Amino acid sequence: MRLIVSPLSASTPEPCELWRFPLDQYLPAAAIATLSPDEIARARRFVFEKDRHHFMAARAALRQLLARHLGQAPASLQFTAGPFGKPALADAPGLHFNLSHSGATGVLALSERLATGIDVEVLRPMPDAGALADAYFAPAERSAIAALDDAADRDAAFLRCWTRKEACLKAVGIGLHLATASFDVGTRAEERTVEIATAEGVERLWLQALELGDGLLASLALCLGRAPAPGRRPASALASCG
Repeated sequence: MRLIVSPLSASTPEPCELWRFPLDQYLPAAAIATLSPDEIARARRFVFEKDRHHFMAARAALRQLLARHLGQAPASLQFTAGPFGKPALADAPGLHFNLSHSGATGVLALSERLATGIDVEVLRPMPDAGALADAYFAPAERSAIAALDDAADRDAAFLRCWTRKEACLKAVGIGLHLATASFDVGTRAEERTVEIATAEGVERLWLQALELGDGLLASLALCLGRAPAPGRRPASALASCG
């Protein structure tokens, strides 16, 4: 019995599979059996049963979708991690993927060409949106949020901006190890190119909002390449990020 997964559509610069799946769906024993001992151990560390179920559903769906793409058995997949913890497949390092979940919804991006980052957040009240924006957002993003008088609009702008930053950082593969205020992604649901300066060079990314409905905000980022940092001479004029 397979888990319920649904494809998402988006216009991207390179082919990219997008999927969503409910995390509160029934988990058959066959799906749980695909999880590794480490994943089971991680699930058991959750205090609440709902969180434990959501984690196992996300991992089982991830294995199901990756296995379908590769033509392998879900239980056979072996995961590794990059220097900053971004997951990868040990036997298929060229397949880029990224997983995110919020509330009872999970989303997954898969690409054979470009490093990917995806993030989803449940739209919810954010009474400290202004203070958080001041601490973590770029000047233009802070100004855009401060200019919104309606609390609901401010909450949506803050969470949208947060998903956009998370998606970019996950695509590059450094997560929150880089200051989120050091680059601008905007607060609107628009397609744009983002540049992020790192120690390795300037990462150039394509960024877009995803339409999920159901009170969800999501963003997708794809790495287009890396320009060298001053003083560095990479093997090619534009190296791959991620």
